[in-house]
Amino acid sequence: MTRTVIIRPYVVLPTEGGSNDRYVSLCRKLIEAGAAPELLCSDFIHNAKRRRSAAEIAKTANSLPFVTCLPAPAYKGNISLGRIFYEIVFGGRALWNMMRKPRPDVLLVGEPLFGVGWMMLLYGFLFRVPVVADLIDLWPEADTEKRGGFLRHAVYAILKTSRNLRLHAYRAVSFVSRSYRDALGFGDGDVFYWGSELRPQAEHAPPGQPLTVIYAGSFGVGYDIVTVLQAAAMLKDRAPGRFRFRLAGLGPQLPEVERAKARGDIDYLGMLDAAQLGEAYRTADIGLLPYRAGSAVAMPIKFYDYLNFGLYVVGSGTMESRDIMLRERIGNAYRAGDAEDLVRCLLQIDEAAILRAREACAKLAGEYSIDRQYGRFARFVLNHARRADPS
Repeated sequence: MTRTVIIRPYVVLPTEGGSNDRYVSLCRKLIEAGAAPELLCSDFIHNAKRRRSAAEIAKTANSLPFVTCLPAPAYKGNISLGRIFYEIVFGGRALWNMMRKPRPDVLLVGEPLFGVGWMMLLYGFLFRVPVVADLIDLWPEADTEKRGGFLRHAVYAILKTSRNLRLHAYRAVSFVSRSYRDALGFGDGDVFYWGSELRPQAEHAPPGQPLTVIYAGSFGVGYDIVTVLQAAAMLKDRAPGRFRFRLAGLGPQLPEVERAKARGDIDYLGMLDAAQLGEAYRTADIGLLPYRAGSAVAMPIKFYDYLNFGLYVVGSGTMESRDIMLRERIGNAYRAGDAEDLVRCLLQIDEAAILRAREACAKLAGEYSIDRQYGRFARFVLNHARRADPS
């Protein structure tokens, strides 16, 4: 059996509501292919900023025996010295874990990381193990806060240079988007899309009046939430009864969402579990992908949700998902921060456009499915494994 080790500290496990982690999906496909994967992650949850309990780790060991949680120090800020220290400690413990076990046949690093990638490249060089990488995020380009002045830009320049040198040192690199591959000059690199496991459990509700516009996700600083709320207020006056806006999620912009709810501009659904989210999508017509200007999000997971549920997509991104939705006529694009432009896009949508989008989405959903994409991803990883030798 081909022993495969995957290094990614920032994993959200199914036991924590992360039903769609990329590397958990990959491990399952590797097992189907007859390989023996091990996914090394941290015991500190990046998104929640808390440590996994012993009970949670034990539950994971029972349901996902290929996952190994390694202890690593906590940190508060996503951009901080504490996070760099966290990664260095995690990388050292990952190396120690590998050196106590049979040598892997191939090592996959989930980029971007700070210094762990260099540590794994050194391990691969010393122990003659092929090291490949998978780039899931164009960071630090993805940072839309634009704070910190010269010092922040200098640090980011160093991190980008380190990342670019590291990517060229790997045996091979895969990407979650063609936009990332092309931006970094890997024109012949393999792309394996993230996909979504969320699928409708019943027939989609027919389009009607009002048309339901939905956004369920983060209200973080990188999202164009205020523009969505402004457009909802404008449409309430200009096209009364034609649209219903439904928002779900949490984040720093929640107070603005709650004020819009109090005015009667939108429905706020709170936080939804998978079943509730699926039902919300099943009864929606239009899905929003609202990102701030300059966003480096190319193929958001929500885009695959919308494909699976046949929603017409309206978004402000400028990368691959925009190209697909315009080319396949499953959506339209608006200018980030421009509520008038978002209103214009929404007023162009009628029942015929929604039905056309549903038909096109049904075909695209198969192309971007978890089964298809991760079957290809598993073959990519195994094709780079070293051949058995006497050592």
